[in-house]
Amino acid sequence: MPEMPEVEQVRKTLAPHITGKKITAVEVRLPRLIKFPSAEEFAGRLTGRTITEVGRRGKYLVLHTDSGSRLIVHLRMTGALIAQSSDKPEPPYAKIKFTLSDGVIMWFTDIRTFGTLYLVTDGDYYIEGYETLGPEPLSGDFTPAYLQPLAAGSRRAIKSFILDQTVIAGLGNIYADECLALAGINPMRAAGSLSAEEIDALCRAVNTVIAQGIKNRGTTFRDYKDGEGKSGENQKYLLVYGRGGKPCKSCGRPLATAKVGGRGTTYCEFCQK
Repeated sequence: MPEMPEVEQVRKTLAPHITGKKITAVEVRLPRLIKFPSAEEFAGRLTGRTITEVGRRGKYLVLHTDSGSRLIVHLRMTGALIAQSSDKPEPPYAKIKFTLSDGVIMWFTDIRTFGTLYLVTDGDYYIEGYETLGPEPLSGDFTPAYLQPLAAGSRRAIKSFILDQTVIAGLGNIYADECLALAGINPMRAAGSLSAEEIDALCRAVNTVIAQGIKNRGTTFRDYKDGEGKSGENQKYLLVYGRGGKPCKSCGRPLATAKVGGRGTTYCEFCQK
């Protein structure tokens, strides 16, 4: 599933192509992807509207329009929003077509069709998971002083704790493993067992890893593409994720794998305490 760096890369690459463009037509080929309102109303309310801003919150893309409505998109496992000129061939797995002014087409593609789209105005629909997002990495609200009291006394594994979107918005399985590796923290430790120094190291690691992911245009293993249909490069720089059994980049010993909260997890038994 695309995480904060991937969705931010989509936002950055999509914005120059669609900001200021008018939506002249909307074709919904798979109505169940539209969670609110109905697919018909979704298309009707967007047609004629101008995209004024392309934003992001956690793992959600947020497209603002001149009517005050917001198109909120959760890409989930294999969803993608891609902008291209109308003379280019339709991309594979296209499920929604947004025809824009000036010869631009924005496609929502999705191989496994788990993505979700919502068209909302203030207060007219509650999006579960979106409304309760915690602070984001790299923001002024994400600090050790914020994280310490939440972790204190928690028996949850620290990996499960930082994957909780109400605690940190935008962090997913790839970057959780990477953050804990960089901070030298065993993913199975109880969150409440971390010292103040370890919480500080974890916050710094989260910001470092997320910034690296953004700089490297996201991580692509299979399906992720940015707003221009390009793959990311961050997979070349990962410390542990997807490297089970391979040498730790710090100590050279084989990396271990485990399940933490049902999620596949890679870590170094010797470097992460």
